[in-house]
Amino acid sequence: MTSGGLRGLVGESLALLRGSAPLRRSLVFWLVVGLALSEGFTIALAVLHDSGTVVPFALGAAASWLVASLFLVFGAPLLKTPDGRRVDRYGIPNGISAIRAWLCFPLVMCAAISLPGSLGLYLWCAVGGSTGMLDFVDGYIARRFGPITALGKAIDPAMDAVFFAMAAVGNWLLGIAPGWLAAGILFRYLGPFLVTPFVFLAGKRPELVHTVWGRRNTAAIGLVLFVLMIVRLTGGPVNTAALVIAPLLLLPTFVLHSIALVRRMVEAPRVA
Repeated sequence: MTSGGLRGLVGESLALLRGSAPLRRSLVFWLVVGLALSEGFTIALAVLHDSGTVVPFALGAAASWLVASLFLVFGAPLLKTPDGRRVDRYGIPNGISAIRAWLCFPLVMCAAISLPGSLGLYLWCAVGGSTGMLDFVDGYIARRFGPITALGKAIDPAMDAVFFAMAAVGNWLLGIAPGWLAAGILFRYLGPFLVTPFVFLAGKRPELVHTVWGRRNTAAIGLVLFVLMIVRLTGGPVNTAALVIAPLLLLPTFVLHSIALVRRMVEAPRVA
């Protein structure tokens, strides 16, 4: 995206927000929800870890919340249905997608800092596992109740990339996933995320939405991590379990997803 295009996006977003009170109320609602969840979880972790870390942790959570919030603020022009009708609210599906990003910072802290006993592991499994399941909830709600928007189609894979990359690191730190599996998940999500700007610079404009096999691969990753979480909680052999189920479920879906991505990039229209 050129600097002019970026300025145009920012200008259009602000104009839409200024011109629509319902849209502003919807944005404020989700921003407040995200800030409360992120700061509440982060501050609770800081108190359990060391009360002297409350301020720096809270500032870190605020910075992370702000960055993730920009996806909603500057995504306002994409609040359009497939038939081109503009929507004056962000809606539950887009809000749920954003929650996954807002909770990434406290979840990383939960995995990385020392907490009493196995509390970090239990909190990770409870909060992180529940947050991961939201990936399947937002799509269902959008299809069943609406609204389906271009913004939802764009930020859902972006939030998946952020959340599952964080999950790979956190699961490795807590001994839920072996290092090779965590590295593979990082490559799966951060690879396309990092390549996309170069594709745009080359003049290609592929559609930034999930592929069918990308969704299936994400579901398979969620299933593998859930099984390994149970194995870890029960004191079972995590490495052996990962070797048995991960290649079988993840490799075929990843290969087919990669083929679909390459085909989409090759067939994408070129712009001046």
